[in-house]
Amino acid sequence: MFDIVIRKGRIIDGSGNPWYYGDVGIRGDRIEAIDDLSAASGARVIDARGKIVCPGFMDMHALSDIMLLADPAHEGKIRQGITAELLGNDGLSYAPVSPPLLQELRRYLSGLYGNPNIAWNWASVRDYLSRFDRKVAVNVAYLIPHCVLRLGALGWQQRSPSESEIAVMQAMIESGMEEGAVGFSTGLSYPPNSYADTEELIQLCRAVAKYNGFYVTHMRNYFDQIFEALGEAIRIGREAQVPVMISHLKIGSPRHRGRAGEILALIDQARRDGVDVTMNCYPYQAGSGPLFRLLPDWSAEGGPEAMAARLSKPTIRRQIAAYFREADFDWRACAISAVGSEANKRLEGLTFDRAIRESGKEPVDFICDLLLQEEFEASIINFAGNEAEAAEDIKAVMTHPATMVCTDGLLIGRSPHPRTFGSFARYLRLYAREQRALSWEEAIRKLTSLPAQRLGLQRRGLLKRGLLADIVVLDPERVADRATFEDGRQYAAGIDYVLVNGRLTLDDGRHTGATAGRALRG
Repeated sequence: MFDIVIRKGRIIDGSGNPWYYGDVGIRGDRIEAIDDLSAASGARVIDARGKIVCPGFMDMHALSDIMLLADPAHEGKIRQGITAELLGNDGLSYAPVSPPLLQELRRYLSGLYGNPNIAWNWASVRDYLSRFDRKVAVNVAYLIPHCVLRLGALGWQQRSPSESEIAVMQAMIESGMEEGAVGFSTGLSYPPNSYADTEELIQLCRAVAKYNGFYVTHMRNYFDQIFEALGEAIRIGREAQVPVMISHLKIGSPRHRGRAGEILALIDQARRDGVDVTMNCYPYQAGSGPLFRLLPDWSAEGGPEAMAARLSKPTIRRQIAAYFREADFDWRACAISAVGSEANKRLEGLTFDRAIRESGKEPVDFICDLLLQEEFEASIINFAGNEAEAAEDIKAVMTHPATMVCTDGLLIGRSPHPRTFGSFARYLRLYAREQRALSWEEAIRKLTSLPAQRLGLQRRGLLKRGLLADIVVLDPERVADRATFEDGRQYAAGIDYVLVNGRLTLDDGRHTGATAGRALRG
């Protein structure tokens, strides 16, 4: 007698091996049998004829650090088959922290993660992970973000740390790894992370390596200087002897269009040289992030309070206006995806050129005023080139053997980037079903056992007797993304059943409300 039997499915076990027909028997949170179970009974029997049965998917670059606590059902991710997420990306998150720093980050990062009415009262990595454990719909793993290390050791100063400050940051890493973090992340386009030089990052990664963790990086200036950015990331991995994962690798600058093969060749060469480099990516060209990232790095020095005071000054605004002119910002290629207040909700979904024109203001005044009005809780979508023109570059990255899939999806606002609700279904639709660029077995390996290997999870990522029952049942003919840039909150189709730790969380297309997710401690 099993709790759940999944019958007559096409089993793709996550290893990359060929599919086969079989039944899966689940008891408690474990896979108890994979065999012909026609003689067995189950409290619940799922007919999977014509469907694929596979391990649950892992989002290797999630931005659910806060909104998952506010909305534990996490329906937009569950309906993509996602059963585990990696938090703490881009060097921007919330543990370990002191209480005053947590409140600063709550304000500063609200344009990325939101600012919901939850209990903002944790301090350590252990405390933070406990907020998710068996209280949310998906499993979570956590990266120690660079921002909390820098702010904890030297505040918002734009300078290199002293040896003693490096030691403080290394000690914070060691403590966080002991409490369950799986690695360390940087976002080298975001202050205060962008204030760090390569030597600082090598020294911090050496502390990560002591705990068999890995380094995840949103690279420095990677849109315009991707070869130099990759060189820095590979050097850090080589010198610190730490595995490196490149966040949301894609070709940003038009001058790099068509050069994905050269870029991937650098990664292949690094791997041949013994540097463990992997990537994550989402199958879209446009990006998304907090509005403040449009500003020059120096504007954030001193933290959100100092930043707000600075943005109010006409002299500073003139300097920012000069920065915009020099960067040749195209306000038509950027849209407002989220704001915190009801007063400005009408702006969500508008391109900046239209919003600026309707405001009657200069671009710098519109941007600064909006950030101040919203207390930094504003986010954007930036259309970095043409999606169709970038399709072959995106495909080359997405189908590379060392690439894992991610959403990198903001969960705030009425007009989010469609990657939040569509990435995994779009990946399967495009590359497995329509273009046949990947076999179903290889496509699913890159969603399951490959990320489990990177995270060091020995009991997940495969359909195998004795492993934990994170399982997806999907229809290969119907799986599809429905979210668009016009309506980013449309759920994916074709994912019919999702089990998390043996609990049915999506049952014949209906979310059950189960919150069986666990903290996946390193």
